[in-house]
Amino acid sequence: MARPKVPLISRRKALDAALEIVDGEGLDALSIRRLGEALKVNGASLYHHFRNKDEILVGVTQLALADVATPRTENENWRVWLPLNAYRTRQALISHPELIPVMLRRAPLGIGLTEVEASVQRLQSEGVPLPMIAPLMEGLELLAITSALQETGMAGSMKDEDGDVATPSLHAALDARGMSSEELFQVMASSMISIIESTIQLKETRLAAERLSEA
Repeated sequence: MARPKVPLISRRKALDAALEIVDGEGLDALSIRRLGEALKVNGASLYHHFRNKDEILVGVTQLALADVATPRTENENWRVWLPLNAYRTRQALISHPELIPVMLRRAPLGIGLTEVEASVQRLQSEGVPLPMIAPLMEGLELLAITSALQETGMAGSMKDEDGDVATPSLHAALDARGMSSEELFQVMASSMISIIESTIQLKETRLAAERLSEA
């Protein structure tokens, strides 16, 4: 369907309304028609901004993740801003849990590719070894998604069909744990950076030793 020459509503207003639908009614409720109803416009007018539902999902997810951005100044070290972005990703997904399935398809949908590219370049400029960059970024993103799943209860229930706790020992252990899920996330993010850094350095040391032995 051809896009109208003059938009009846702004793209930002459409995305705000779409995010409200996703949060309030669920991901499956979102459609061009439903969004048009919410905005009180003919759904066809939305084709000025979006070709299909996937484009709306991309826009909505980028809106929710607006605070996840590569620093624009040189003041922040990567050890600060990279885990901070993972934390912001976690918080955004906790606030908008219906977007978690979309986040799992982030790369194929092209969500956040500009920021990802900028982050890779920034990490390189700060001297992070190239072999470390992808494991760092992928690991922290997966940690953020998993933590958000756990926090929002989307990781699965511990109750059986009768509503009783199916795993009482685990339930007791979780009640007695000495840190919140947010604190656990922060500890794991910090540990992950150290582990990945040590692993890459160890591999590079081994490769260097192998080259020397072959020379």
